[in-house]
Amino acid sequence: MDREHSLQMLRQHISKQEQFTPETRPAVPLGAATLDDTLPDHGLTLGTLHELLPARHGDFSSTVGFGFGLATRILRTHPGFVLWAQPSHQVFRQGAVYPIGLTALGFDPDRLIQVSTPKSRDVLWALEEGLTNSALTAVIGILPENDNAYDFTASRRLVLRAAENGVTALLIRNQPAFEAATAAEMRWSVGAMPSVAHHRIGHPMPGLGTPRWQIEITKSKRGIPGRWPVEWDHETLSFRLATTLADRTPVRTPRVVRQQWATAS
Repeated sequence: MDREHSLQMLRQHISKQEQFTPETRPAVPLGAATLDDTLPDHGLTLGTLHELLPARHGDFSSTVGFGFGLATRILRTHPGFVLWAQPSHQVFRQGAVYPIGLTALGFDPDRLIQVSTPKSRDVLWALEEGLTNSALTAVIGILPENDNAYDFTASRRLVLRAAENGVTALLIRNQPAFEAATAAEMRWSVGAMPSVAHHRIGHPMPGLGTPRWQIEITKSKRGIPGRWPVEWDHETLSFRLATTLADRTPVRTPRVVRQQWATAS
């Protein structure tokens, strides 16, 4: 009886592992054909763990913006809610989520569930619990700098929970620790890029342009690392390749000397 029960439990465990194999896991295209063709599933693989790391210490906010861009793409084809978890002290240091900024990216703030925890290990617990909730489409978590709670074992737990329920996990690590070994499907390096000023009819001064990022895949289990400049398309709510910025050096005009001053000299 015990042997039969053990075999049944083993069959159930194997069936869960085979439910989301690399060949059957869905993916969401990011929008840029050059980028999507490079990704192993021709888009962002769902039901797994992706790590987002700032390329530099000043690129944290840009990394968060890129992460919500990915979440917007996921919600376009898989409606649901998104869990956002971060340590309490990070709110005072890095700021909180700005609803108007989310709306500008096409993300509905009413779809966001925010969780603030006193310790970073509680963030991992919240993400792991969120990955088991069928009402959630994705979970996004922030880990502070010099955090020791996140290691290969913790990342493996997130990967297994994500694969079991098909919920996508985006983990933003607040340090450029590219050498750390984890079980994440992909590791993205995100850097800020200057945007092109947007000229509006009737306004003498140009406004802010579209968000731009220099993204790089530094780790991929089944793909090839690459590097692309991308920007956000507000009309299609997708990413596209950013064109090369023109020379922004101001043009020097020759100084015109008045005739009377020229005569006097």
